[in-house]
Amino acid sequence: MERINDSMAFRDFLDARLAEGGGPVRLDEVLKLWEYENLTEEERSEVLASIRQGLADADAGRVRSIEEFDRDFRARRGHPG
Repeated sequence: MERINDSMAFRDFLDARLAEGGGPVRLDEVLKLWEYENLTEEERSEVLASIRQGLADADAGRVRSIEEFDRDFRARRGHPG
C-alpha cells in the first residue's frame, strides 16, 4: 500500500504533529503537510522551483492584482463581473 493512502501511517503522522504541542492543528494544514511529505524528491524539487519562481516574479514586479486577474478571467469566459 502507498504510504499516502495508509491510514495507520497518517494517524502516526497526525499523532506526532499533535505531540509537538502548539495547540490544535487545522485539518487542511496537516493534510497539505502530509501530501508534501509524501512527494517524491523530483516532485518536491518542482514544487520548490515553482515557489522560487513565483517569489522572483513578485520581487521583479511581474504580478497582477487579484482584481485585475478576476476581471480578465471573467471577461475571457463571458461571466459578468
